[in-house]
Amino acid sequence: MTGPTALQGMRGVPLNIPDISVTGDIVGKVTDNKDDEDRNTVHIREIELALQGFIYPQMRADVFLAMHRHGDHVEAEICEAYVSFLKMLGDLSIQVGKPHINFGKINKVHQHHRHYVDQPQVITNFFGDHGLVGEGGNLSYLLPTPFFAQLDVGAWRVEGHHHHHEEEEGTETTEHEDEKFGLASGVYTARLWTSFPISAESELEVGISGAKGRGAHYQEHKDNAEVCGVDVTYKRWLSAHSRLLFQTEWLRLNREVPDGTLKRDGVYSFLNYKLDKYWDVGLRYDYAEGAWPPINEPADESSTSFIITRSLSETTGLRAQYKHNSGSKKDEAYLQIAFGIGPHSHPLE
Repeated sequence: MTGPTALQGMRGVPLNIPDISVTGDIVGKVTDNKDDEDRNTVHIREIELALQGFIYPQMRADVFLAMHRHGDHVEAEICEAYVSFLKMLGDLSIQVGKPHINFGKINKVHQHHRHYVDQPQVITNFFGDHGLVGEGGNLSYLLPTPFFAQLDVGAWRVEGHHHHHEEEEGTETTEHEDEKFGLASGVYTARLWTSFPISAESELEVGISGAKGRGAHYQEHKDNAEVCGVDVTYKRWLSAHSRLLFQTEWLRLNREVPDGTLKRDGVYSFLNYKLDKYWDVGLRYDYAEGAWPPINEPADESSTSFIITRSLSETTGLRAQYKHNSGSKKDEAYLQIAFGIGPHSHPLE
């Protein structure tokens, strides 16, 4: 007796094919800031291809290839690519490769998966447009406590940046003013976080994080920097499809430069109410000081955003966001569609 005939193209030994998914992020922006290069445009901010699967029991690989928009051009890059050893010794696990580093609450979360269109300003000011991403390894240990508690320790190589110069006839070489700060070179990170129920309907998560390395422009500024942070997330489920979420994160940057030590602070707070299966509304406040001199009077930014989201499916949604910048008195409005297809596309939170 023989079994059923294999489908065309599937005869022989099955191939070890990974799960393949695609996510996309399309954003439109309207603003009264005439210096904004994205003013009054609609563009594809990112298209991401995910290749994921187990390569051995308790060992899996995740690869995220992305097309990112940078200014007026699109760049292809390896967004993330890592191998996870889920059970090395008891409750110890290891991740090796290039991930979004487990620092704070949202650094690991891809932009199209967050509850808002733009990134909180403190993340951009201290880590750059894409947050803290590096190549290296991370050890995770599940602590033997009666509630969930995990310690993460990592060592990473993060690419630095170099100043771009312009020379005009009759003038000296000048530096571009749009340089972004970030950590670079050998970066070491640690995060301790815990989560426990407060009641049958509510949960509290608390984390502390630290990162230490050189500044992204070390060749020019000879700066060493460290960032520490505290994050708190509170969730309360009001019904099967209704939920209240409060999330806040505070970061402190200490940057040692030849002229002294710069101390910078930043915070964001986000309140979200999920009305039902399809609609949720949110309010976010941002405050962040700039990472650059002067030492005594750092430039700061503050803004308030109102967000409304319509979920079309578990992995696709429409989002509108209005943002008022208190210092510059500039207003911005975003319209986003984030979509996912495939078995491992990111579910919307």
